[in-house]
Amino acid sequence: MMRPNRIPWRKQRGNAIIEFALAFTFLLPAFLGTFQLGLTMFYYNELVNAVRAAARYAGMRNYDSPTSTPSAAYIASVKNVAVYGHPDGGTTPVVPELKPEHIRVTVAFENSVPSKVTVSLNNFLMNAILKRMTISKPLATFPYLGVFMPAQ
Repeated sequence: MMRPNRIPWRKQRGNAIIEFALAFTFLLPAFLGTFQLGLTMFYYNELVNAVRAAARYAGMRNYDSPTSTPSAAYIASVKNVAVYGHPDGGTTPVVPELKPEHIRVTVAFENSVPSKVTVSLNNFLMNAILKRMTISKPLATFPYLGVFMPAQ
């Protein structure tokens, strides 16, 4: 029986580390970029769902102001739905660092009654681990279908 020739293996001893270092320089940015993109898309989707839920809630909630300027209670409950997912508020926002100040509520009137409610995001600085970006895009408009009962 002949022994296998081990000389070629001796010439290749450090190749694995060199190949790993070369591949790692390309793979790490690709993995980090994929992670960043996925996390950003996840947060954006959560923001879109939160704004849509708040606009739907605002369209069904009783409107108690005689003008297109909503009452403080109306605005607070709509913002709480957008930020925390519940009209009474909460402690954990749907997206990290989201606050009620980032939510804008607008009510449009037709013939002296509310017709549409728009909820939008305003200058939210999203921290997606590798990069921080300002987002003002998601907005949702729903027809007002609630009870209009202005305070006298």
